[in-house]
Amino acid sequence: MRRCARPRESDPLTMRRVAVLSMAMLATAAFAADKKTYRYNCRGGAFTVTAVVDASGRWSKAEPVVLQIENEPPQTLVADPDAPDADSFKNKDYEFYALKTFITLTHKSHGVIVKTYSACRAE
Repeated sequence: MRRCARPRESDPLTMRRVAVLSMAMLATAAFAADKKTYRYNCRGGAFTVTAVVDASGRWSKAEPVVLQIENEPPQTLVADPDAPDADSFKNKDYEFYALKTFITLTHKSHGVIVKTYSACRAE
């Protein structure tokens, strides 16, 4: 049976390279992602959405968004994989959809639409 070679623990050049590479990756990730809050006024009420925006200006599909409707508790929404070209996020109660200027928020309870926020404009 052949043994694997163990890396030398005292190789300062390798450790320095690993540290520099790690710092560069962390700096890129921090620069690329920026958390922004958007306020929408709609027929039906107003709400805010806080999302992580990547370097291209698109909302990150990997990070959930936080929906805040007036005095209600915040809701966490995750990306809808069925809408790849739009900013579409949902949970069991809410569904947010934005494609250019068409923006809606739907509140459901047990699969039945309770309230729709339509004709939304970003502030």
